[in-house]
Amino acid sequence: MKTKIFKFILPIFAMLLAVGFAFATDVKTVSQTAYYNHPVLGVQSVTIGDECKVQSGFNCEFNGYPLFKEMALVNQLRKINP
Repeated sequence: MKTKIFKFILPIFAMLLAVGFAFATDVKTVSQTAYYNHPVLGVQSVTIGDECKVQSGFNCEFNGYPLFKEMALVNQLRKINP
């Protein structure tokens, strides 16, 4: 009797555990604050994803304005893919 219960319950428990772990995993995206120089409003901040970094590549832009890492507008943010 006990073996029949274990043969039936154990696979169901394993499937429920697998489904639970599938919903428990989540992709985390890191957001960062970037700055751009608006000609009328001055230096403005915007929240962007983690694809833009201080590296070589294509310019990261927001509404056509290049993005920078800090308010001093020294280190321009770039991304590998356009």
